[in-house]
Amino acid sequence: MAKYTPAPWQRGSTRVYALFLALPVGMFCVFYLYPVFETFVLAFQRWDGLSPVRTDVGTANFLALLGDSRFHTSLANNLRWLVFYVLAPTGLGLGLALLANSLVRGKGLAKFVYFLPYTLPPVAVAAIWRWLYEPSAGLITRVLDEVGLGFLAQNWLGDTAIVTYSLMVSAAWWSVGFSFIVFFAGLQNLPRECLEAARIDGATAWQTFTKVTFPLLWPSTAVALGMSSVDAMRLFDIVWAMTAGGPAYSSDVLATQMFDVAFGRLKMGEASAIAVFMLFVSAAVVLPFIIYMARRVEEASNDN
Repeated sequence: MAKYTPAPWQRGSTRVYALFLALPVGMFCVFYLYPVFETFVLAFQRWDGLSPVRTDVGTANFLALLGDSRFHTSLANNLRWLVFYVLAPTGLGLGLALLANSLVRGKGLAKFVYFLPYTLPPVAVAAIWRWLYEPSAGLITRVLDEVGLGFLAQNWLGDTAIVTYSLMVSAAWWSVGFSFIVFFAGLQNLPRECLEAARIDGATAWQTFTKVTFPLLWPSTAVALGMSSVDAMRLFDIVWAMTAGGPAYSSDVLATQMFDVAFGRLKMGEASAIAVFMLFVSAAVVLPFIIYMARRVEEASNDN
């Protein structure tokens, strides 16, 4: 047997691979790992972001957060957003996907209409909904006046009791497109023989959905719920662009408070403590859920 001799261009291929990997790995370390490490260090220091001197303060930044009512409000709002994102956009996306999938004609148009809001930047979505919510001349107020329900008009973004829920409506309009497209793709890939067998057995539409369709959609459900959970914990754009956490910090979430503390008040240590807290809360809340959903997907795949 002739001995294999590598071509000249194949020699030293390991060095070539390493050379190509060096740039992305280096960028990952410089722009991701190093900032994460610095954030953990800063969480135990006091620094204004400008002075060359940092002061070690131990756990003082974390203790200050635990005694801060604004932080309590931000954390509670994040948990509200978590429940909302898991239920509302995901449920609406599934409903719209089922509706679009049942159409004989116009599926392409339905996909375009339902997914279009998700293509808009969050800042543009915030601008649209700020106009809709404008208390005196906004579209919602005008429509309510025209139909004789003007008494229902509210200062949607200025009332501390309803501002977070008003933001949730705008976020649902924007984010439902992602869940829709995930579920619609899942519905397109369902095995037709299972649906046909259910129809032949005389199953109702509800029975077909609960016993056949939805269990087979577990992979899509895991993706939609997992991404929704992550979005809820890192929420920033829409809240900051619409209310900046106001009024009176009532719509604050952890990310908006962190931004304000860091760049508005120049308290980098406290802001880093918030970032570290966000990391651990996200891991504690999101990771078990994702692991559970992954197991359900695996079980569903094995059953099939």
